[in-house]
Amino acid sequence: MRLGITIFAVCFMASLLSGCWDQKLLKDERLAFIVGLDLSSDGKIQTTTAILDVSGSESGTKKYSEIHTVSGNTSRHNRDIIDREVPGRFSASKMRVILIGEALARQGIYPILDVFYRDPSSALNAKIAVVEGTSKDAINMKLSGTKLISEHFSKLIQSAENRTIVPAVDLQLICPSMLDPGDDFAVPYISKSETKPSVYGIALFSGDIMKDTLKSEDSFLYLLMNDKLAKAGSLTLKINEEGNREQEKYIAMNIQRLKRKMKVNVNGYRNIHVTLDLNLKVTAIEYPKDHLNDRRVLGELNKKLSEELTRRAQAITKKMQQANFDGFGIGRRVMAYYPDTWENLNWIEDYPKVEFDSKVTVEIVSHGIMN
Repeated sequence: MRLGITIFAVCFMASLLSGCWDQKLLKDERLAFIVGLDLSSDGKIQTTTAILDVSGSESGTKKYSEIHTVSGNTSRHNRDIIDREVPGRFSASKMRVILIGEALARQGIYPILDVFYRDPSSALNAKIAVVEGTSKDAINMKLSGTKLISEHFSKLIQSAENRTIVPAVDLQLICPSMLDPGDDFAVPYISKSETKPSVYGIALFSGDIMKDTLKSEDSFLYLLMNDKLAKAGSLTLKINEEGNREQEKYIAMNIQRLKRKMKVNVNGYRNIHVTLDLNLKVTAIEYPKDHLNDRRVLGELNKKLSEELTRRAQAITKKMQQANFDGFGIGRRVMAYYPDTWENLNWIEDYPKVEFDSKVTVEIVSHGIMN
């Protein structure tokens, strides 16, 4: 009897351990580290991907990108076409960057990203960005040095995130906002010249549709207003009109600390008022006009900086409303704290009517080692 129980237990445990029937060997995969999605001239979806290939020689191992461009009815259809072009199975499990052409982004991006969300092997931590023109041109761009195109874009976006120029978003993080009627998201917007791409700022989305852009100086302030200071943040502003030398009209500063307060008040069903107060502690890292040890000069600078950034903050909120970009999640707050009001709102029509009262206060707390 005891022997029979032991045999049964061994067989049962063996059945649980036999889970390798669906294994996917890396040697059979063709790994795509970057993919670009565009709208083709005939209305189809164009996919451009750089597949990593490794070749060995006497001089060592060499990595290069094998680029494929196909057009199809959907993103999944394009994967099937690429599968027929490459020796091996196309895999997006190690994807680093997804680039979307601007024309396609302005039509809506959820349909083309749906395949990534439904595939359990997708790399949901892949960076996502909108590019000026087409992503095909960006991926086919010839860069100096030996850096892979996927590595270049990945580090370009990561660097901008660390400097508080673009939000730290990926494929997974944008999904809730894309489907939430009370919240919107922004992604990096990359412009390109004939020789190299650069981070212009951010692309503003309403739902899954790109509506407008903010240049880097404005995207930096938007992120501060959204309480999202990254590892570092610096800004150069023109605050003086007088002076013989142009350089003396500017000040450069690092953001040391910030404190953001935002209140949403609802009076009646459609009277929504938002108060946003941003307090910044900064370090002056360049001011050729000098005399920052003088309290009177320092007080005047604090006042000028506060007025200039307040003016910019008000312009940013106005542009956000014109683009129907609820980047502060005002709708989500109304939905949570004023549910009866939310039921009577058409947020697409009512969000541009929200009254914003934005104010920025700047205090220079350090000015380097010079007196």
